[in-house]
Amino acid sequence: MAAPSALILECEECGEVPHRVLSGRVGGSDSVVFQGTVKCSSCGRVRSVTVREDRPLPVPIIVSDGTESVRGTIEFGPDELVQVGERLDFEGHHIEVTAIESEERRVPASKARNVRTVWAKRVDRVRLKISVNKGNRTVTHVLDAAPDEEFEVGDIVDLGRERAVIHRIQAGGRALRRGSVAAEDIVRIYGKIVRERTSY
Repeated sequence: MAAPSALILECEECGEVPHRVLSGRVGGSDSVVFQGTVKCSSCGRVRSVTVREDRPLPVPIIVSDGTESVRGTIEFGPDELVQVGERLDFEGHHIEVTAIESEERRVPASKARNVRTVWAKRVDRVRLKISVNKGNRTVTHVLDAAPDEEFEVGDIVDLGRERAVIHRIQAGGRALRRGSVAAEDIVRIYGKIVRERTSY
C-alpha cells in the first residue's frame, strides 16, 4: 500500500491540521500502520510519527439510479458511523444513504462493523418527468438534469425531435406558474409543444 500524500494530525503548535507526508511507509496486517516524516501545513514543523488505523471494512451497498440498481461494496473504518441522509462518493458519483440494515432490521445509523447492507441513491443527477400537452393527449417525457440546475416557467426544453415550453412546475406541495425551481425540488414539469414555424 502506497504512503498517503497528507494526513490530518495533532500539531503541538497549531492543533489538528493537515500534515504533508515527506517520506514514509505503510505496513501492518490487522491494522494500517504508517511510519514516516511529516510537515505541518500551518507552522512548518517537521517530525517523525507512527499512525495506526483500523483497516477499512468493505460493506455491501445497493445504489439506485432511476429504475436501475447497482450492487457493490464501499469501504468504511470499522467504528465509522454510517447515517441515513449522509452523502458519500461511490465509483465517481455522489450518492445519498437512504436506508441501513443492521442485525436484520432497518436503523437510522450504525457503526460500519454492524452494517449488513447500505441502500443509497445517486444525487449527482435527477430524472425529471415532464408532461407535455399535444392537443387532446398528454405524453410524458423524462429529462436528466443536475440537482442544482434551474428550470423556469417560460423556458423551452428540448425533447429530441420536439420542443416544449414550460407553463407549470410542481414543486413539493405547490404549483408554480411563474419563477424558477432547482431540479432536485421538482416533482413534475408541465409543458406545451412549441409549434415550429418554417419560412421559405
